Amino acid sequence: MLPPTGARHRIREVDSPSGTIRALLLAQERGTPMKRVPEAEAVEGQGFVGDRHGKKKPHGKRQLLLLDEASQHALRMSPGELKENVVLAGLPLESLPAGQRLALGTEVVVELTEPCVPCSKLERIRPGLLKESWGQRGQLARVLRGGTVREGDGVRLLDVNPDAPRPIRPKLP
Repeated sequence: MLPPTGARHRIREVDSPSGTIRALLLAQERGTPMKRVPEAEAVEGQGFVGDRHGKKKPHGKRQLLLLDEASQHALRMSPGELKENVVLAGLPLESLPAGQRLALGTEVVVELTEPCVPCSKLERIRPGLLKESWGQRGQLARVLRGGTVREGDGVRLLDVNPDAPRPIRPKLP
């Protein structure tokens, strides 16, 4: 059971599918390789301690990047190559709406903000990856409740924030 929330973020558990955290990754600076870690500390409104996005824009929409393990395998990529912070298994991540809240482990709660749009930097990794990764690039999220999360922790769908902005999904270039 999640700890109670304040009036700012009323979150409710729903009976829904669950998944597992397969990998946690951090990059301290832009352009540096992602480092796999066994656990990470999430800070409300910031992201993971030690990750460059965690110190960039407090309360921004890109605090974490979550990626579905099935997408990672389909793209033939290893953890961290797509600059994701969390690799999840067992949840239909790409089909979840903006505003969907997820419990990562027993302490952390995140809210999906929008799909991550593939960028031209992917072509440096492998020619054709930009087009290949369309619709499989993961979801950006913000941290609603901080705490420690570990590889192997469970992931549960919570409720959907009815006030979350609904981004327009970009079309394939």
